[in-house]
Amino acid sequence: MSASSPDLSRTRRLGALAATCALAAPLGAVAVLGTAGPAHAAPTDVAISEVQSDGDVDWVELTNTGTEAVDLSGWYLKDDDDARDWTVPAGTVIAPGEHLVIEHEDAGTGGFDFGLGNGDQVRLFLEDNATLIDGITYDQHPLTSWIVVDGEVVLSAEETKGAPNSGVYVPPPPAEEHADADALRLSEVSSDNPIGEDWVEILNVSDRPIELAGWYLLDNKDTETPAELPAGELAPGERIVLAGDAGLGFGLGKGAPARLFAPNGYLVDSVTWTEGEHATPSWQRAEFPDGEFAPSYVATQGEANILGPVIIHETNSQGDDFVELKNFSDAAVDLSGYRILDSEDDHVHTLPAGTTLGAGELLLITGGDQGDLGYGLGGNDEVRLFDASGLLLGRTAWEGHRNPSNAFCGDVHTGTYVESGSATPGEENDCATVEAPAGLELPTTGPATVADEAAEFGEDLSGLDLQTLEDGSQVLWGVNNDAGQISRLVQNAEGTWVQSEGWPTGGQFTRFADGTGTPDGEGISVGLDGRIYLAVERDNSASGTSRNTVLAVDTSSGASELVAAAEWNLTPLLPATGANSGLEGIEIVPASAFAHLGAEVPAAEAYAFVVLEATGDVYAVALQTGGEAQVVATMPSPLPGLMALDFDTATNTLWAFADDAHDGQSVRYDLSAETVTASELNAAPTGLPGVANEGVALEPTELCADGVRQAWFSDDNDTDGHALRGIELVVPACDGGVDEEDGTGGGEDEPGEDDPGQEDGTGEDDAVEDGTGEGDQAAPAPSDGGGAGDDATGSSTGAGTGSGGAGDSRGAQSSSGTAGQGSLARTGAEVIGLLAAAAAAVTGGAWMVRRSREA
Repeated sequence: MSASSPDLSRTRRLGALAATCALAAPLGAVAVLGTAGPAHAAPTDVAISEVQSDGDVDWVELTNTGTEAVDLSGWYLKDDDDARDWTVPAGTVIAPGEHLVIEHEDAGTGGFDFGLGNGDQVRLFLEDNATLIDGITYDQHPLTSWIVVDGEVVLSAEETKGAPNSGVYVPPPPAEEHADADALRLSEVSSDNPIGEDWVEILNVSDRPIELAGWYLLDNKDTETPAELPAGELAPGERIVLAGDAGLGFGLGKGAPARLFAPNGYLVDSVTWTEGEHATPSWQRAEFPDGEFAPSYVATQGEANILGPVIIHETNSQGDDFVELKNFSDAAVDLSGYRILDSEDDHVHTLPAGTTLGAGELLLITGGDQGDLGYGLGGNDEVRLFDASGLLLGRTAWEGHRNPSNAFCGDVHTGTYVESGSATPGEENDCATVEAPAGLELPTTGPATVADEAAEFGEDLSGLDLQTLEDGSQVLWGVNNDAGQISRLVQNAEGTWVQSEGWPTGGQFTRFADGTGTPDGEGISVGLDGRIYLAVERDNSASGTSRNTVLAVDTSSGASELVAAAEWNLTPLLPATGANSGLEGIEIVPASAFAHLGAEVPAAEAYAFVVLEATGDVYAVALQTGGEAQVVATMPSPLPGLMALDFDTATNTLWAFADDAHDGQSVRYDLSAETVTASELNAAPTGLPGVANEGVALEPTELCADGVRQAWFSDDNDTDGHALRGIELVVPACDGGVDEEDGTGGGEDEPGEDDPGQEDGTGEDDAVEDGTGEGDQAAPAPSDGGGAGDDATGSSTGAGTGSGGAGDSRGAQSSSGTAGQGSLARTGAEVIGLLAAAAAAVTGGAWMVRRSREA
């Protein structure tokens, strides 16, 4: 309350007092707060007539009720402590019928040097400092001032400093119940916080927004200036906190209540804590709207209350899901029958009988289908903890994954849930702040638009890859990580992606090379041999076991189930991962892309970059004949959650993308550099909505024009029934390198019989005679200079010795960025990325972004 609005302050305080009186005894002539000391213990007519202990300056008024002047020189004024006394200056005389006001020395008048407390005494003694002349006792600061009427200390009708008293205060009638009295409740209070300010938290427990203007708080003193709630609406389920001098304007004492009043002065809610003790760390309401308050072990200012000593200590929703509990008390707690739920009421894990948690100990509950939890945690989810009686003890919620984990950090007074420095299941939380530098945004022309039919996919659409065919048409490949399906999509006249003719809704099912299982495909890439390559992190038929595998699938077979033509199990070659934190992205590249990685590059059937969710690092892998594989190099990442890869042939650059857990940031690896390392970070494109983007595909730069490049994003959560959205990336270098006649990119050469890039839609070509992909291509020498993009045409050549069988030339490959030079359908490996003049580099090919989610 500002000093410029005394009328409003007074009105509200009177309303508060009226509400208090309605619950207790009405103030008036019978409201005796203290009795006068023995009046006229000496032959004098001087009496204490009025006291103010809560104004700008404390003061005491004396009145001479006699007919003779009285000299007060050397008399003593005291409060309730005999050690605090003040001597009346010599020459102080009070005439008959007059009022003498003695002020605190802060007024600058040379007055008494002690303060009058909230509940105190004022006593007047003769010059012997022993003979009591008069005294009054009061138990709180006055709303107006304290006066004595008929020997009783009462509130005055109004303050009358230095003048005859106004009479006894008469409270207004109690306020009528307010229309929104059911909407707001006190949720939590904290007093005597050793590292902060006293504060009060208020929660909207209704199903409607409430305008806060006019609502106010008081402690036990109706004489305080009310703490007004700021104007504005409080949405259902939202909290507001008033703290310290700026919010409350007063402190909360031992055992003193906090009271919430509606604008009309109606007392809506109150809480009183243990008499003689502070509410520290806090007192919290157990249930809403009108549950009991109890002392907390952990204060949760502005967040959901945590009741009892056992709290949700850490959660992980990406990778190896888990929930960790911690006992904050100094005694063991029986957790028998406690229940852990996520946002779904039918996702319940009940702790078995006999489960106890010792003082300060941690309890880890693993997630996933095969974990103890029995279910996975999503990117927009929560964890709730209930005791055996069904009382909600605590909850923590998040929007988008908190990566590496969602951890309780801070002490019992200031603790809150934040993104951890690293996930530490079963150990104390890593609360180090990890702030990746923000990169230059990849700009768009506007917001994303829906790019698929409603309910076309449902949830779990993961990686994407764009393929441009020889006739200029495009195919968008997608993989469903839960069902293990591959989708082949084409655009209709409206530009919406729909299933290709002959392909089932949801796509064709895939199987491992032995014809079994349900591959959890997380990334997808169209290979240089025309086959589809999948990065798989597990078999969903045995989802509790990691199985980091690359599959090559021939999609031209027409079979309802696509059994992998080749399989490479990378599990023993890569760092150990959880079942849901393994392979995420894959990019098939020319052999020349490995030339500068500092290691000898073996002959192989295909070369791939893959990325692990658990490490975020990128691995160069040679996929050899017969299922053998070799890790050629490991390229460390500055982001722990890289998910997707994209190779830019023209610049011999690999881009690696994080998912929404790291705001879609990306880095690039210059594969022609003397030392291949990750570049600075780039931020995600603008205009993309906050959905769970798991895959991104760009059109080739030879098809982009007028500074705009099309891009499509997959949404694993199928937000609003749509799993694909499109944007236009602003790339000034996209200047229309498209053949004006047929839109295919130009070029006069017709695909010839001996052209190793020929594709006829069957998956067969001269470089891959039978579509099986058997046979290796020889690795390039480092002197090749990286091969890809060495000249202005973007041509690349791989050595074609071919070691996969008699007469098999599939190791020979030749492609050109000049349209028409190579008849192999353009894939992500051949898309030329261009660096924007005023923005970050945007590259082509298959962007496969994966926000790992428990299937």
